Amino acid sequence: MLAAFLVAAACLNFRVATVQPAIRAEMDESGLRTSIRIDVPEGLPRDVPVIRSRNRRAALKLRPAPIGGPASATRPMPYLLDLRDQLDFERAAALLAGTSMSRQAQRAWVIDALAGIAARSQKRLQPLLEELQRKGEISSFTQISIVNRLVVVGRPSAIRTLSESAEVDSIARRVEAEGSLFDDAAAQSNVDPVPSAWALDAIGAPEMWRTGIDGSGVTVGLIDSGASNLHEQLRGNYRGGPSSWFDPLHESPGPNDVQTGHGTAVLSCAVGQGRNDVTFGAAPGARWVAAVGLNGSRYDNVLVTRAADWMLNVAQPDVLVLAFRAPGTGCDDSLRRIVNAFRAAEIVVIFAAGNAGPDPRTDVSPANYSQLFPGSGSALSVGAVDSARKGDPRSSRGPSRCGGILFPQIVAPGTDVPVAAAAGTSLYRRATGTSFAAGYVAGASALLLQQFPHAKVDQIEEALRRSAIDLGPPGPDSTYGYGLISVPAAMEYLRSRVLSQ
Repeated sequence: MLAAFLVAAACLNFRVATVQPAIRAEMDESGLRTSIRIDVPEGLPRDVPVIRSRNRRAALKLRPAPIGGPASATRPMPYLLDLRDQLDFERAAALLAGTSMSRQAQRAWVIDALAGIAARSQKRLQPLLEELQRKGEISSFTQISIVNRLVVVGRPSAIRTLSESAEVDSIARRVEAEGSLFDDAAAQSNVDPVPSAWALDAIGAPEMWRTGIDGSGVTVGLIDSGASNLHEQLRGNYRGGPSSWFDPLHESPGPNDVQTGHGTAVLSCAVGQGRNDVTFGAAPGARWVAAVGLNGSRYDNVLVTRAADWMLNVAQPDVLVLAFRAPGTGCDDSLRRIVNAFRAAEIVVIFAAGNAGPDPRTDVSPANYSQLFPGSGSALSVGAVDSARKGDPRSSRGPSRCGGILFPQIVAPGTDVPVAAAAGTSLYRRATGTSFAAGYVAGASALLLQQFPHAKVDQIEEALRRSAIDLGPPGPDSTYGYGLISVPAAMEYLRSRVLSQ
């Protein structure tokens, strides 16, 4: 099984590093801090920092516990098994800060590092997995590397057996919950797309197009319920090929968005190419890729895991839109390692702030994450404003419950904006929600990356924050964050800092 995994990974341009034994180890309160050595090109760090969690009793590994009962005694179910060895992002940030790697080189190193950790510890669990599979206790298992994780479909008895392994750190059942950030307003089909101009004018995108900056050479990714490459807004810049679409839910061979149309609408704000000289997306020259991570409008932790793993290892976009929320309240840390991996791989991640406003502390995860890679980075959460630059009443407010940071970080147009409707190739509707605001910010990020292809994730984020147009009371606040994004101002911010370094 491991050999098959390695062959399949190679076919997907997923480079699994050759791993040598651990070279040093020290224990602290969080667990064992050690390292593994990987084979990488000359000049790149060969030692990968690893943190190994403290081994716990089997009963403490099951979330929620216990697993079993009459209804589920024999039926195979999906579970997420996180293994004890994980990339130590804190030490990795310090390690990478001491290098002069390009964005692409750092991405390749992070992918190799994560793959090396996963291959090493998953190999140790391989005999037990194969034995349980021979006995019919496990019907399948999928190896994941964005987090050192296994997606196991098995009976509760097999999961209890796996919980006794020292390699396993925690086990979670499949979680399905209303976790999308979809617009609740009634859709209007076949609306006039001309009003989209206000949103693009508000962020200064047309000014950039006139100088030849339209997102060319940049790829925008989306994890959602689907996406359509048949709509006139998106059919011209779908990247195409097996590295551009992944559907772990229905295994459809090509892009589709028949469930909700939400992904198509968000992408049209980011990279829509226009109709009759009316451009929809902030970066119409950028290409797009997508993966199914939601079951309709429902969050699914298994689908998200598989979609995220594919997005990092196969699609490798430069910008990624996450317009969904984890089902937990307050600060739900279940997606933190995935978000850290994207950021470490130099993928700019744009988060919809949520549609639970106007009350304070209506923030959602992962948009409210703080203390992210590198250092103490904060998730780039995006709230929504209307054409008068007023905060949408439904746009979620802060402060963040994941550390009290500013939430949202920025705002963008997201009230009554025309978007592509997946029900037809030339249908449109008007929509309201922070998902669409996040789409515009994703497009804006693509414009910045075209002009500054060597800018790091934190530099792009900082430019969008620090150059934003202040709205509401003077200074950052929990309705508008730093303010409304301005692409021309962000360009100048980067020009004055990136080029001077």
